[in-house]
Amino acid sequence: MRKNIDKYSENFTGYMIKMCAIHDNVKRGISKMAVVLIVALIIVVGIVAWYAFSSIGVAPQPTPVKKIKVAVIYVTPIEEPWNTVMHEAMTWAVNNLGVEYVYSEKVDTADVERVIREYIAAGYDIIIPHSWGYHEVTIKIAKEFPNVAFAQGSGPTDLEYPPNVVLYDYWIQDAAYLAGVTAGKMTKTNVIGVVTAYAVPDVNRLVNAFAAGAKSVNPGVNIRAVFIESWFDPVKGKEAAKALIEAGADFIYAERYGPFEAAREALKEGKTVYCFGNIVDQSGLAPDVVLASVTWDLKTFVKHLIEMKRAGKWEGGIYNWGMKEGWAKLVWNPELKTKVPPDVLKLVEDLEKQIIDGKFVVPIYEDWVPERWK
Repeated sequence: MRKNIDKYSENFTGYMIKMCAIHDNVKRGISKMAVVLIVALIIVVGIVAWYAFSSIGVAPQPTPVKKIKVAVIYVTPIEEPWNTVMHEAMTWAVNNLGVEYVYSEKVDTADVERVIREYIAAGYDIIIPHSWGYHEVTIKIAKEFPNVAFAQGSGPTDLEYPPNVVLYDYWIQDAAYLAGVTAGKMTKTNVIGVVTAYAVPDVNRLVNAFAAGAKSVNPGVNIRAVFIESWFDPVKGKEAAKALIEAGADFIYAERYGPFEAAREALKEGKTVYCFGNIVDQSGLAPDVVLASVTWDLKTFVKHLIEMKRAGKWEGGIYNWGMKEGWAKLVWNPELKTKVPPDVLKLVEDLEKQIIDGKFVVPIYEDWVPERWK
């Protein structure tokens, strides 16, 4: 290629010398023929330059990667932990995976079908109805739109879901078990409690795991659970926690909002009541009473969804990831971790390793039977 260009340059130089000679013979102005020749030469030089650059490896611009559009629908305010963890994961995906993310919050179950259909009409690739109560509508619409990818946030595991539906849930019972072990070992009153929402399978998994962990190290511990019949009612949650404290509880698993305030009031009265946060690290909300948090990290899950859709290989089904996959973690409050005896910390660390290595499996119960833990 280089030899061809050099040869062309020699010919072009000779031609220009001749043109100069012709110019010398022209006394006035430039002939019309000369103008035509100059224009022709400019075109030829442009073609040769383009060919030369193409041949020496100037690569064409890559085709831009299609931006995946994701819509998430929340039944309660974005501040509710169940929502916060998904919102944080999606915000992370926007910054790290180049996706487009929109959401609707406080969408009543009766209105979710309209919202889903609007997102489908707007061309969203992945729709995430992030609530148990949405599952029936998700199944219905997913059958109608098989090319739209859905990720349903919790729902019955004994139903048949369309192949374009991923069913996920907060399978964080591994971390709840470790919290129960901690409470069972540290309680001074031998009464521990849980303030939770509804007695549905995904909630029951956590309550039972907490109870199982406590009983595994303290068979005589008394476990009490209060279901406030709401996903988001901090006032009810606080009142339920106050009742547990009056009954002697000195450890409370705050599966819902409210118990932190009750524990703080007890602290002012001279009673030490420790709480476990839920879904996200909540130690910052009440650093004086939140001993640790049973957390759920959805970043790896969201990344998996994006990669499946981008590759055109969406795989529906039940995703019951846990501590082994990085979903579930017991996160200590650094300000209160020193209150935990070294032997308890060692026990929890050893159990965590056994769970991750697959040497120990936390028992799963999806019903709530108080007599089980008597």
